[in-house]
Amino acid sequence: MRVYTSIIFWMRAIACLSVVMIHTITTTFYKYDMPNEGYLLRLVQLLILYATPMFVFISEFLLAKQYKTKVKEGFIKQKILTLGIPYIIINLGLAYVYGHPHNFKDYLESVEFMMFHGGTLTYFIIIIVQFYALHILFAKYLVRFNPFKIIIYSLIITTLFWGMRTFIDAPDSSLFHWLWEREGWMIFIGWLSYFFLGFYMGYHYEKLMANIQRYTLHILIGTFAVILITSINYLSGFLTLVDSKRVDTPIYVTMIILLFFLVSSYVKYVPRFFIFISNYSFSIYLIHYFFVHRLGALHDHPLLNIIFTFTLTVTFSVCIAYIFNLNKYGKYVVGGIGKVKYETFYQSYKNNLVD
Repeated sequence: MRVYTSIIFWMRAIACLSVVMIHTITTTFYKYDMPNEGYLLRLVQLLILYATPMFVFISEFLLAKQYKTKVKEGFIKQKILTLGIPYIIINLGLAYVYGHPHNFKDYLESVEFMMFHGGTLTYFIIIIVQFYALHILFAKYLVRFNPFKIIIYSLIITTLFWGMRTFIDAPDSSLFHWLWEREGWMIFIGWLSYFFLGFYMGYHYEKLMANIQRYTLHILIGTFAVILITSINYLSGFLTLVDSKRVDTPIYVTMIILLFFLVSSYVKYVPRFFIFISNYSFSIYLIHYFFVHRLGALHDHPLLNIIFTFTLTVTFSVCIAYIFNLNKYGKYVVGGIGKVKYETFYQSYKNNLVD
């Protein structure tokens, strides 16, 4: 009987749904004047911006947990097929839908912007690919160092990178100016702390889960503190950008991830719904952007519009992913679907085979 890791289902599902909710709130702001609800909605949006960082964290966490300092045979070829091809196809589609090209030249320019300049949400795949490269090149050396120190150092580097983009004007030099543009999102420096966190938490997973409850109070207080600081930074006007590239995001996301692991150490059961969404999470992430901004106003009240837009976007994304994956090549178009069945998971859970 298979052993399952419950934290993966929770993180994939919640991160995926959070991404859809982030974009649902964004499109609702475009359609409604919300002087009263606006601040609260923006704050909610801000506090779920752990979503994309968590997605890239999961990629390295799983790799380190399953293969430690190595990767399986054929890993690179598999990832080229399952990540690279959907990256190209989804960007070709988004370039047409959102680029509004008037001719083929316009379309090619839109494709270039989407694919090579961080023009849309698919940039997270580029980050994941860089994480895989870092793992292949450096994992065998990283085990020699103190995990705590490396994670702290990487948090400082990541925070300084986003701080540089926030508080320092972009230089005139074309050699460095791109770091302040969308292209700067696509390099691993701004995501480095999530790589190291994923590697060490995956590599030392058993030891981590055996000891994490000893730090329950520390994690709860730390999480409350970063939520408070992030909220104050926004509400005070100090950091008004609602994005996952804020200077306070790295420490915030780190504490949220630790909170997920803490809760998972106490609660091993995962409801059917979250296993289902986890199976479809990659496809939902890729597909939802085709719908979320194009459904129009679905209700006069903005909050109900958010609920309807969110629900329909997730539903359409799941349906399209399911239809495409009826064909064995569909996973190369809209991303693959996980094959974990709730009944199988539940049997493992009943036999204490969920870690």
